Amino acid sequence: MLLYILRRILILVPVYIGLTLSTFILIRLVPGDAVEIMMGERMVDPELHAQALARLGLDKPLPVQYWDYLTGILQGNFGESFRTRTPILQDFFAHFVPTLELALCAITIASIVGISLGILAALRRGTWLDYTLMSGALAGYSMPIYLLGPILTGIFAHYLGLLPVSGVISVAQFLDVKPLYGSWLLGSLSSGEPGAFWNVVKHFILPSVALSTIPLAMIARMTRSAMLEVLDEDYVRTARAKGLSPKRVILIHVMRNALITVVTVVGLQMATLLAGAIITETIFSWPGVGNWLLDGFFTRDYPIVQNGILLVATALILVSLMIDILYGFINPRIRHSS
Repeated sequence: MLLYILRRILILVPVYIGLTLSTFILIRLVPGDAVEIMMGERMVDPELHAQALARLGLDKPLPVQYWDYLTGILQGNFGESFRTRTPILQDFFAHFVPTLELALCAITIASIVGISLGILAALRRGTWLDYTLMSGALAGYSMPIYLLGPILTGIFAHYLGLLPVSGVISVAQFLDVKPLYGSWLLGSLSSGEPGAFWNVVKHFILPSVALSTIPLAMIARMTRSAMLEVLDEDYVRTARAKGLSPKRVILIHVMRNALITVVTVVGLQMATLLAGAIITETIFSWPGVGNWLLDGFFTRDYPIVQNGILLVATALILVSLMIDILYGFINPRIRHSS
């Protein structure tokens, strides 16, 4: 296992180099001048424009700019935002923690409900319940978030008035809850106010449910498939022939072997949620990393886009590595080697 982890870390070196090069080139292919966008085309005279380019290092040749960018990363310096002059790492964690909280809430809902529905459908395969659950999962997988989000908002926020529409900022300002390392959930817990936590949690419900629908459907269908594959194995029939209780057969012999596939799907969906929650964050005004990167792209804030994508990719790779390590604990037959 140790050799496998070391090998994965070594593989990351060319991956990171390719990622830095691609983001560096692609954002500069987009038309638009970063200085003009920041200061306004009509307000920039040639001298001020040249000074701003020199200050930001944009007057250098592209290979020199890339080398400076790469050496800065190797030294742990991710630079500052062109517009706000705040460190990229500080901005990233301030926006990534709300995204991580939202993704964790969504994947928790998707895992609990999806695995339960998948097990139930597998145990009742071929019945009306199986067809109903899988049809519902297919409908949930087919429903785009940009359509589901406004529907949930219209029903539960505008029509019923049960849940708030926008993200955590408004409720934090209303309750005067200070975030802890960008975490509104932890900030509400540390505030000491009895209703603060519930008021913040209410803001998580709609975006978490909207974000969890597609992973829930995927997890439910893959759990059912994995369960059906394991249920037909000889060792399961042997366990039943020995007189073991159905509960023990399902939990010990079936689920333990089916979890390999389920853990893979859950991990991949978690990685997808971390990187692909831009639409949900936009609909529900969520102060996450998706909106931050999108804003940096439209304003040509190169350090935000370049280093933000790199840091998000690092989080995704760590999630993937943790899943691989978890395999060995779930099923001792799996061994990784170099």
